[in-house]
Amino acid sequence: KDSPRMLIEHWIRAKYEWKEFHSETNQLPVYLKGVKSGTLLKKGKERGCWLQRHFMLDRLNNTISYYDKASTAGQKLLGQVDLKTCYVLLTDEKIVEKANCLHILYPRGRTMRSIYVCANSVREIIEWYYAIRSFQTQLGYARNCVETVFESYLSKTPAEGKGAWRRRWCILVAGKILYYKNIMDPFPKGEVQLSKDDKCEKLHNLPRYVRSGPDYIFTLSTKKRTYYWGVANEETCTQWIKHIDMVQADMLE
Repeated sequence: KDSPRMLIEHWIRAKYEWKEFHSETNQLPVYLKGVKSGTLLKKGKERGCWLQRHFMLDRLNNTISYYDKASTAGQKLLGQVDLKTCYVLLTDEKIVEKANCLHILYPRGRTMRSIYVCANSVREIIEWYYAIRSFQTQLGYARNCVETVFESYLSKTPAEGKGAWRRRWCILVAGKILYYKNIMDPFPKGEVQLSKDDKCEKLHNLPRYVRSGPDYIFTLSTKKRTYYWGVANEETCTQWIKHIDMVQADMLE
């Protein structure tokens, strides 16, 4: 029931329209075996242009590898993403303003790098999603990459609530809150590392030194400082607190 709507719709069409589970040999579709390659549009890191790149799940190196072109003649490897530590997220077209888009998030140095790719159809991008997750499962990496993931716009203040509220795209992943100036930025503007001792709660009375801001605010108190996060509606506020609590619960296991 918690699956994105597009995944549920894909499963229904795969079963009843495309007959992917009705073969005589009773074999799963190839992409559900973690096998996939093809051309996708990738958002450039520097200029932000969308460029065609050839992607493949590299079973030799256990990576998502991408090249400048599909032809092997003179083909140049442009990058690789380690499947052991990457997260793959389906994006909301209404938010990213790009259809059939996938967000691949992985560690790069001390921070997290984001790659956005899109396909010509929703069927193609969901097959990529399932192929990556299936490959991770086969490799025994799936447990590493199914930690609580939640994302939305939040407003935050500078240190200790002193200063103007600024709207940021925020992602809760890998035990951190990453916040970005713009939604498709390749690197976050900053991050907050969570610990099991942090305290997260809804704020009912705003301190005098904190400027008035969004209607709903929650705080995250860490050993270093208290963060003030604001949202436009109560449901999103509740969801952020819930998911942070889930991350902390995982830390106690």
